[in-house]
Order: sequence, then C-alpha cells, then structure tokens
Amino acid sequence: MTAPKTWARALAALLTTLLMAGCGGGSGGATGSPPPVERPLPAVSTRAAGLAQADNPQVDAFVQAQLLEQRIPGVSLVVVKAGQVVYARGYGYANLDTATPVRVEDRFEIGSITKPFAATAVMLLVEEGRMSLDDRIDRYIGPVPAAWSGISVRHLLNHSSGLPGYPDATVYAALDRNQTLSDEEMLARFKSYPLEFATGTGYLYSNVAYDIVGLIIKKVSGQAYGDFLQQRVFKPLGMDSARIMAPNESAAGNAVGYELVNGSRRPYVYNAAKRGYLGMAASGIQVNALDLAKWDAALYTEKVLKKSTLDLMWTNNALVQAATATTPDIYYGLGWQLRTQAGHRWVYHSGGMPGFVTEFLRYPDDQLTVIVLTNLDDQHSNARVISRGVSQILQPGL
Repeated sequence: MTAPKTWARALAALLTTLLMAGCGGGSGGATGSPPPVERPLPAVSTRAAGLAQADNPQVDAFVQAQLLEQRIPGVSLVVVKAGQVVYARGYGYANLDTATPVRVEDRFEIGSITKPFAATAVMLLVEEGRMSLDDRIDRYIGPVPAAWSGISVRHLLNHSSGLPGYPDATVYAALDRNQTLSDEEMLARFKSYPLEFATGTGYLYSNVAYDIVGLIIKKVSGQAYGDFLQQRVFKPLGMDSARIMAPNESAAGNAVGYELVNGSRRPYVYNAAKRGYLGMAASGIQVNALDLAKWDAALYTEKVLKKSTLDLMWTNNALVQAATATTPDIYYGLGWQLRTQAGHRWVYHSGGMPGFVTEFLRYPDDQLTVIVLTNLDDQHSNARVISRGVSQILQPGL
C-alpha cells in the first residue's frame, strides 16, 4: 500500500496483483535501504516451543535474506511433511516498536486463505444433505436481480458467478466513516451490483461471492459463519488460535501488520467498521502457522471432510482457468487454487490483507506443505518467493 491510496483502492490493487502472480501474493522486491530512523532487521529467529527440530542454516539464511530484501518486519514459517511439523521458525519482528520477535505461535491475518475454510463449511452442509452445490442462491438470500437468477452455490465457490471482485465505493466510503454495516445492509448493497459477465461463462476472482457464501452458511446452519467454523473445524482439530476478525477485539497474541508509507514501515490500523467487514467469509480468519499445520494434516484424512468431497474441491474447472502468459496452468476448484508445475501438483491458497501477505502451499503428492505468514503489505511482501524458495531448498526439483 502506498500513501496516496485509500485502503479500498489498495485492496483492489491487491486483487490484481494476486491474480497476475497466480494469486501468489505481491510484487515483492527491495525498495532500497531502510531509513536510518527505522529499527534494523537483524537475524532474529525463534523456535516453536516443545518441537524438536534440527537446524537448517540454508533455510534460515534464505528467509532472513528475504526479510531484508523485501523490507518485511517478520515471517512465521512452518514446514509440514506427511502431516507432521518438521520445521517451525519465527524470523524478524511481530512488533517493531517493542522489538518483539515473531513466534510461530503468533496469530496473523491470513486473508484469502480463509476461502478454503468457507468452502469447507459449505461442503460439510452438502455432505449432511442440508444444501446442494447446484442450489440457486435465491433459495438462501431471498429475491435477487433477474441477471443473478442462474447463480448457484457452486458458481460462488469457483468464481464463475460473474459477481464483481470487491464491494463498491459506497460501501468503502461508509466503512471509512466507521459506519458499521449489518449483514442485511451488505447483502442489500451486493444485490445492486450488475454482473461482469453471464453466470457460468467466465472466471473472476470475487470476494463479494465469498462474502455471500458466509451469509448462506449462516442461513443454512442457523449459526454465524465464524461460530460454525469454530464448532465444526477449529475446535475438532485443536486450532485454538483460530478466530474471525471482529470489531474491538483484543490484539493479544497477534503480530502487528505493517505497510510501507514514504519508505517507512508503519502499523496498519483498522477502524471497527473495517474489521467487521473484513471478518466476512472472503478474508476474515486470524490464526497461527502451527494451527494451519493441523489443518494441513487433516486434509490427508477424513477428520473434517470425506476424501470424495476433497477430491471434488481439488478438481480443475475449465471455466475458471486463471492462466496468463506469465503464470500458466493455474486453476481454481471449489475454494482452492490448483496448479501443476515441473510435474508436481499444487493444492494451495494465497492471502493478502492491508498489513499481511500469506501463503499456504501444499504439494499433496509429495506430502510437503510450506506455510509462510508475513506482516507487510502486498505491494512489498511476496510470500510466494519465500514459500517456493524454502520448498526448493528442502526438495530440489519442486
């Protein structure tokens, strides 16, 4: 994020950047030497409490170099092999003002890594016969514009609904005024949006679609979206750090998110209304990297979803190919980004928030997962560079 941009324009720029990078999170790269008034970023490294792990100086040196090159205050890194954490380190700072080192136990905002969880909530309800992927969404959200009449739950999950990527300027203006918008007000605003293309004829990565998914989960389950995830996913897997962003919540246990403004790192501060909006189903989860490792381990089992359901979620849909000349072979399933590179399959998702960029990169056939959480804005942090670099150090050829 740069100084002249509002947070809303920055989010729109983030979407474009993620798509151009295969939803990889940011343009990355150095922006010059830190100003003298800034706290320097030495090679601070912390280990996960209670985890026996051999040192890997090559991984540590690579990640620490990326912090300096990209000006990232801190990184939480967890590597999982066959469902077991094999490397977990914090690098840099969770809070620059207090020189508090990052710990892998620290909670980060994970942005769009939330989407696989939202899709999981839907699929739990589908497995129970309480809804169908091919149900039209007006069954759950009431009357819709005529152009929306063909939108199904499946279209929302695979970004083929035609709905726009983000809310409009009216919503952002209200949030900038710290005007809290209820679910009903948000839905009414969404229903005023024209489609970008006829439903089912194209692909457009849409936070609006996933925010509506959260409202559908609430309608079908009778619980708030976040409460449903707590009961059905987070608690059963022991993901004790996981929660949904909410207005006026305690920051205890959270890494501070930063943006670069005129060359200096500054904490990104939300008002309560923005936190409320960002807590919707497109981007609202906060969690630590160790708990994401528990989620990864569950995906090799049927603890949450049946194998047949996961296979469906990880199936390419030709309509939603997001390939560009620079990022070929990128697809979207139901809540998951999909890709094959150098013969290795990726099932993954990236995320970005105003002060965070994150990557949950799974190589399921290799049973390797690299989780990277950073606390710098998308315009300067590239979590994909870190996750891919670590992957290739640990398993050359990936």
